[in-house]
Amino acid sequence: MSELFNLAGSLDIFFVFFIILIRVSSIVVFAPVFSSSSIPSQIKIAFAFVFSLALYPVVKDYIHITDFSILGITAMVVREVILSAALAFCVHFVWAGIELGAQLVGFMMGFSIANVLSPEENLQISILAEFESIMAILIFLIIDGHHIFIKAMVDSFKMIPVGGFVLNHNIFDILLKLSAMMFSVTFQILAPAVIALVVTNVVFGIIARTMPQINIMIVAFPLSIGIGLFVLGVSFSYSAYVIVKYYDSALSYIYALLGGG
Repeated sequence: MSELFNLAGSLDIFFVFFIILIRVSSIVVFAPVFSSSSIPSQIKIAFAFVFSLALYPVVKDYIHITDFSILGITAMVVREVILSAALAFCVHFVWAGIELGAQLVGFMMGFSIANVLSPEENLQISILAEFESIMAILIFLIIDGHHIFIKAMVDSFKMIPVGGFVLNHNIFDILLKLSAMMFSVTFQILAPAVIALVVTNVVFGIIARTMPQINIMIVAFPLSIGIGLFVLGVSFSYSAYVIVKYYDSALSYIYALLGGG
């Protein structure tokens, strides 16, 4: 009889650890910085496993599993993955806005033909977008955003029961606000460079019409690059300040999601 009780207790421990591992590994897959393809998969797996072991004694009392059927466990895993993706996207929207604006500026400067492989997104993006993405990562680490994200991961077990995450209208409202914030990030951070390049192109157009003997294409290409880089350099401190402000908003949305909106 004691062996049966020991077996039942072992199964409970296994399922509790399994659920912790599912939530942690899903967040590692979707979360900023952690999800970078430049980090080997072995390190991600080891981090998720070790972090789950560290979390087990802290959050085990908050995990109560009543349905051990295949359908119940499957539904629970799906809910955990959706929750992890929603938490990760809160910060990814900020990165997406930065890269979107950098792609636009790079296109206007003539950098669209010089693409590089982004290790964070595993996609080909312009050199300027990669630079802005790396800057966003460094700022995220400087403000201890990864620590806040890990703390939110721990708090998620206390605020949302395992398998208790539900997509409601409040959650969709938050995701809609995050989508709007992505375009706001794009405009505020890179608006000075875009405005300067638009004015430059207008001036080049006027010169081309008034003095057609000048080969404007030879002059416009290097001058556009120089003006774009100069404005980006001058507005670097301003851009960092705006990024920090939007990171704070994104991290606050994480706790809004954990609170059910």
